[in-house]
Amino acid sequence: MGPALEWVTAAYAGRPQITMPYGLGDTTDLTGALAVLKLAGLPAVVESQDTIRLADGRRARFPTLTQRPRAEAEAAVELLLLAPRTVTTTQIALAEQTETVLLVDVNRRRVWVDGKQVLGVLERWKDAAPIYVTFAVARILAVNGATFDKMVRAGLTAGQVDDALARLGKRVHRTDIGWESRKVGGLVDFAIACYPGPGGVRTQWTSDLPLPEQAERLISAGCRISGRAISELPGYPLITKRDMPYRLVAFTEHELDMATLGFEPDTVGYSGTELILPADPTISLTATHAGYSDRTDDIITANTLLRADMRNDDDTKALEEVRSQLWFLADTGYDLRWNLPN
Repeated sequence: MGPALEWVTAAYAGRPQITMPYGLGDTTDLTGALAVLKLAGLPAVVESQDTIRLADGRRARFPTLTQRPRAEAEAAVELLLLAPRTVTTTQIALAEQTETVLLVDVNRRRVWVDGKQVLGVLERWKDAAPIYVTFAVARILAVNGATFDKMVRAGLTAGQVDDALARLGKRVHRTDIGWESRKVGGLVDFAIACYPGPGGVRTQWTSDLPLPEQAERLISAGCRISGRAISELPGYPLITKRDMPYRLVAFTEHELDMATLGFEPDTVGYSGTELILPADPTISLTATHAGYSDRTDDIITANTLLRADMRNDDDTKALEEVRSQLWFLADTGYDLRWNLPN
């Protein structure tokens, strides 16, 4: 310590220190945030130790460890100001869904207010639906191919099919009898491995009922079973010879009263049922196109096995069996469509 700070050492030496909880003496630097807000046409001034005021009179309070030292009445605020060092996708989603959040990305000069972005470049997809539709078309074409009209009749619009085929690019081509994978079976691995996942919300549940009975109850409530759990149920094709798994995966398009169905929240997170309310709107569409009313199509089933958070050897073997079956069907279907010898 240099000579200029000796008096600091002397002040503390031999005397009890008076301390506050960590962070209560820190200041928050809003210089960058105020500059970016000005660029967005939202000039603001610092009104108090935790509040700024916009030109339109609205106040925005930012979270701070420093609380008011006296019991003063706080002025009402209309906005919550977030100006973190690193802006996350969760914070962006919050700002886009909550009109009372004012989010400032200082480093990349982006601002969200009133539920929309008002400054900066949109770097996220405006809508994930085109990507989901692209994979739905890939699943439809992977094994049997299809005409343009057949894909439309499956539940897609002509514009969606056009866009999906363009996105698939050289993976597909048009023939005299419809659209096909450019390489026999070429879309199978692509659709299984590259599918980004269903998105949405996943919850975990448990029940004293045997897993097959759990599955039957969920099916009766409109769910589609996926993964290894579709085997060994009455009336199901045996896509895998593996035993019933420790966990059952089900997709639903609507909210379910799980308590009424005999389930309760699984706080252990190891066994029970995973219920997925997907963001992907095509899960049911491609299952119905495949002729399934109570399970996902086989490619989604394979992807469920691939993405299992605790995938074991049986899951891996089941995945390989499903994949092999899809390849066999793709190869056989191609020969039949084009009248080729076996």
